[in-house]
Amino acid sequence: MGKKIVVAGAGHGGLIAAAKLAQAGYDVTVYERKIKSELGYDWEDAINLHIFAECGLETPDPEKIEFNGDMKYYNPNLKAPLVVYANGKGSAMFERKALYAILLDNAEKSGVKIIYSTEILGHVMDGLRVVGIRTSDAVVNAHREIDSPGLNTPLRSRLPVCCNVDRDYGYGECFYAYRAYFDKVPGHDPDVSYEIFLMHQGERGISWVVTKDSYVDVLIGRMAPMNKQKLAKTLDEMRAFSPQIGETLLRGGTQEQIPVRRPLSVMVCDGYAAVGDAAYMTEPMSGSGICASMRAGLILAETVIEDTEEQYSKETLWPYNRKYMLHFGKNFASIDILKNVLLCTEVEGVNFLFDKGIITENDMSFGGKGDSAMAFSDLVARAARGIGNLPVLLRTAGALSKGDNVKKVYEGIPETYDEKAVLKWKAEIMENTTLMQR
Repeated sequence: MGKKIVVAGAGHGGLIAAAKLAQAGYDVTVYERKIKSELGYDWEDAINLHIFAECGLETPDPEKIEFNGDMKYYNPNLKAPLVVYANGKGSAMFERKALYAILLDNAEKSGVKIIYSTEILGHVMDGLRVVGIRTSDAVVNAHREIDSPGLNTPLRSRLPVCCNVDRDYGYGECFYAYRAYFDKVPGHDPDVSYEIFLMHQGERGISWVVTKDSYVDVLIGRMAPMNKQKLAKTLDEMRAFSPQIGETLLRGGTQEQIPVRRPLSVMVCDGYAAVGDAAYMTEPMSGSGICASMRAGLILAETVIEDTEEQYSKETLWPYNRKYMLHFGKNFASIDILKNVLLCTEVEGVNFLFDKGIITENDMSFGGKGDSAMAFSDLVARAARGIGNLPVLLRTAGALSKGDNVKKVYEGIPETYDEKAVLKWKAEIMENTTLMQR
């Protein structure tokens, strides 16, 4: 076989794809900007333990893992919180650096070469085909490129427009997340340990406070970066409401940029595929996307292996794009609709939606059984409660209904890559996801 594949960036999905391809006999090299010890944020994230077995990794002992429980969502005035019950199905909390240690070890044992401290500068192109990457050290030619360096990849943004891969993100599609672990002040335990604040302090974004036995996990997410003074003021105000947050910073305390939007509609072109944050594979409310990225890595590797004629074209890579959309993309796009409602509704409107019971626990759990559209009888009942602010009600009802419709659009993704059909499908996605854009 011997076909050479380069993976730009050691993202979760890229490492899974790299390992699977190396196991299948491909010559795979990962180029990573950071040194090995710097990979992974100094915090933990929610992850479904089933992902380890799916990816052929040893599953960690559940007895040694802490799981999320119920989640309480607060509206800006803090008066009408909604509780979403986990019912024993909370996600496991797993350290990012521990996960990276597992993924890197798996990749190296599979035969993947990983080159650290290497800046990725851009593509090597042959017409409209990607044939390699340019790094700070060399030009690397390859038969296939996997784009996996994260949100602000230098590769996606440099693709020719006619490749039909969206190159940038817009307002409300990423946020700056400050994450820190503080000591816990004894004697202050909320009734629900996981508290999420929507449009916290009247600003567009979210915050959370997760209270554990010996520490408190704090996140502050905003649509623009925050300076030290603003962070300090925000933390003081959070401590006034959540006195369990201590003053001693145990770890973290950094600010990172995270995508919170629907995934790329088109993730492939000739010789190229995006995975992970480079393709916006995160849940648009929370920014969590580890499992989705790892599963995408599996689908991508399977698609490449199935390309027995080794064309690595947009046509032969399209099954990866299609399978991801049918399994994950359609649900994330639906959640994106509700996120945009909350993002673009004024503070008084968000309070109204919560205070009147128009947004419910079922909506915050993203449709329960997967149906995010309001039934007509439900809409009538909500209208009776929301008649005092009919424009906000109608916008919310329209968005939730569009959330169901956009799933159907995603399910209509063309079976094969035909540019005319793909562009028509992409236009339908835009039509059904821009209702609440600012």
